[in-house]
Amino acid sequence: MTPRFRANHVFHEESMKLQKPTLMLLLSVLVMQLFAQFAVAQEPPSPEKQEAIAKLEKLSSELQLTPQQKKQMLPIMMEEGKKMKAIKSNTTLGPLEKAMQLKQVGTDMDTKVQPILNPQQYQKFQQIRQQEREQMIQKMRSGQM
Repeated sequence: MTPRFRANHVFHEESMKLQKPTLMLLLSVLVMQLFAQFAVAQEPPSPEKQEAIAKLEKLSSELQLTPQQKKQMLPIMMEEGKKMKAIKSNTTLGPLEKAMQLKQVGTDMDTKVQPILNPQQYQKFQQIRQQEREQMIQKMRSGQM
Protein backbone atom coordinates (compact mmCIF):
# COMPACT_ATOMS: atom_id res chain seq x y z
CA MET A 1 0.00 0.00 0.00
CA THR A 2 1.24 3.43 -0.86
CA PRO A 3 1.31 6.06 1.89
CA ARG A 4 -1.26 8.19 0.10
CA PHE A 5 -3.66 5.23 -0.37
CA ARG A 6 -3.14 4.25 3.26
CA ALA A 7 -3.95 7.79 4.44
CA ASN A 8 -7.15 7.86 2.34
CA HIS A 9 -8.08 4.38 3.58
CA VAL A 10 -7.57 5.38 7.23
CA PHE A 11 -9.50 8.62 6.69
CA HIS A 12 -12.35 6.69 5.06
CA GLU A 13 -12.48 4.21 7.97
CA GLU A 14 -12.52 7.05 10.51
CA SER A 15 -15.33 8.86 8.70
CA MET A 16 -17.34 5.61 8.51
CA LYS A 17 -16.90 5.15 12.26
CA LEU A 18 -18.39 8.60 12.79
CA GLN A 19 -21.21 8.02 10.32
CA LYS A 20 -22.33 4.68 11.71
CA PRO A 21 -23.62 6.00 15.08
CA THR A 22 -25.21 8.96 13.33
CA LEU A 23 -27.01 6.65 10.91
CA MET A 24 -28.13 4.39 13.75
CA LEU A 25 -29.46 7.36 15.68
CA LEU A 26 -31.30 8.65 12.62
CA LEU A 27 -32.75 5.22 11.94
CA SER A 28 -33.88 4.90 15.57
CA VAL A 29 -35.61 8.28 15.45
CA LEU A 30 -37.38 7.36 12.20
CA VAL A 31 -38.57 4.04 13.63
CA MET A 32 -39.85 5.75 16.78
CA GLN A 33 -41.65 8.33 14.65
CA LEU A 34 -43.31 5.56 12.64
CA PHE A 35 -44.48 3.76 15.79
CA ALA A 36 -45.80 7.02 17.25
CA GLN A 37 -47.85 7.72 14.13
CA PHE A 38 -49.19 4.16 14.13
CA ALA A 39 -50.18 4.44 17.80
CA VAL A 40 -52.03 7.71 17.17
CA ALA A 41 -53.81 6.20 14.17
CA GLN A 42 -55.03 3.31 16.34
CA GLU A 43 -56.74 5.46 18.98
CA PRO A 44 -60.43 4.62 19.23
CA PRO A 45 -62.84 7.23 17.89
CA SER A 46 -64.43 9.64 20.35
CA PRO A 47 -67.87 8.80 21.74
CA GLU A 48 -69.35 11.55 19.55
CA LYS A 49 -67.76 10.06 16.45
CA GLN A 50 -68.85 6.54 17.44
CA GLU A 51 -72.42 7.80 17.85
CA ALA A 52 -72.31 9.59 14.48
CA ILE A 53 -70.89 6.48 12.80
CA ALA A 54 -73.61 4.28 14.31
CA LYS A 55 -76.31 6.70 13.20
CA LEU A 56 -74.74 6.94 9.76
CA GLU A 57 -74.61 3.15 9.39
CA LYS A 58 -78.31 2.90 10.23
CA LEU A 59 -79.12 5.71 7.82
CA SER A 60 -76.86 4.17 5.20
CA SER A 61 -78.72 0.88 5.23
CA GLU A 62 -82.09 2.64 5.05
CA LEU A 63 -81.06 5.01 2.24
CA GLN A 64 -78.58 2.67 0.52
CA LEU A 65 -75.84 5.27 0.59
CA THR A 66 -72.75 4.90 -1.56
CA PRO A 67 -69.32 4.95 0.13
CA GLN A 68 -68.80 8.48 -1.25
CA GLN A 69 -72.10 9.67 0.24
CA LYS A 70 -71.21 8.15 3.61
CA LYS A 71 -67.87 9.92 3.54
CA GLN A 72 -69.56 13.25 2.81
CA MET A 73 -72.26 12.79 5.45
CA LEU A 74 -70.09 11.78 8.41
CA PRO A 75 -68.70 15.27 9.19
CA ILE A 76 -72.19 16.76 8.82
CA MET A 77 -73.65 14.25 11.24
CA MET A 78 -70.81 14.74 13.72
CA GLU A 79 -71.35 18.48 13.65
CA GLU A 80 -75.09 18.05 14.15
CA GLY A 81 -74.49 15.68 17.07
CA LYS A 82 -72.19 18.17 18.83
CA LYS A 83 -74.64 21.03 18.37
CA MET A 84 -77.61 18.96 19.55
CA LYS A 85 -75.72 17.77 22.62
CA ALA A 86 -74.73 21.33 23.49
CA ILE A 87 -78.33 22.53 23.18
CA LYS A 88 -79.76 19.65 25.18
CA SER A 89 -77.26 20.15 28.01
CA ASN A 90 -77.72 23.93 28.12
CA THR A 91 -79.59 24.52 31.38
CA THR A 92 -80.12 28.22 30.67
CA LEU A 93 -82.54 27.49 27.82
CA GLY A 94 -86.21 26.90 28.39
CA PRO A 95 -88.02 24.02 26.67
CA LEU A 96 -89.38 26.23 23.88
CA GLU A 97 -85.96 27.77 23.19
CA LYS A 98 -84.37 24.32 23.12
CA ALA A 99 -87.01 23.05 20.71
CA MET A 100 -86.50 26.02 18.40
CA GLN A 101 -82.72 25.69 18.41
CA LEU A 102 -82.88 21.91 17.87
CA LYS A 103 -85.24 22.44 14.95
CA GLN A 104 -82.81 24.97 13.45
CA VAL A 105 -79.90 22.54 13.75
CA GLY A 106 -81.99 19.89 11.99
CA THR A 107 -82.98 22.33 9.25
CA ASP A 108 -79.34 23.30 8.74
CA MET A 109 -78.39 19.65 8.43
CA ASP A 110 -81.17 18.98 5.94
CA THR A 111 -79.84 21.82 3.78
CA LYS A 112 -76.32 20.38 3.85
CA VAL A 113 -77.46 16.81 3.16
CA GLN A 114 -79.83 17.53 0.27
CA PRO A 115 -77.11 18.02 -2.41
CA ILE A 116 -75.44 14.75 -1.35
CA LEU A 117 -78.54 12.58 -1.73
CA ASN A 118 -80.51 11.74 -4.84
CA PRO A 119 -84.24 12.72 -4.84
CA GLN A 120 -85.47 9.31 -3.67
CA GLN A 121 -82.91 9.15 -0.88
CA TYR A 122 -83.73 12.68 0.23
CA GLN A 123 -87.46 11.91 0.34
CA LYS A 124 -86.77 8.85 2.51
CA PHE A 125 -84.36 10.93 4.62
CA GLN A 126 -87.13 13.48 5.24
CA GLN A 127 -89.47 10.71 6.41
CA ILE A 128 -86.84 9.40 8.82
CA ARG A 129 -86.17 12.92 10.13
CA GLN A 130 -89.89 13.48 10.68
CA GLN A 131 -90.07 10.32 12.76
CA GLU A 132 -87.05 11.48 14.80
CA ARG A 133 -88.69 14.87 15.37
CA GLU A 134 -91.89 13.22 16.59
CA GLN A 135 -89.89 11.01 18.97
CA MET A 136 -88.02 14.06 20.27
CA ILE A 137 -91.29 15.92 20.87
CA GLN A 138 -92.60 12.91 22.82
CA LYS A 139 -89.44 12.89 24.97
CA MET A 140 -89.72 16.61 25.62
CA ARG A 141 -93.37 16.27 26.64
CA SER A 142 -92.56 13.46 29.02
CA GLY A 143 -89.67 15.47 30.53
CA GLN A 144 -86.87 13.14 29.38
CA MET A 145 -84.80 15.97 27.89
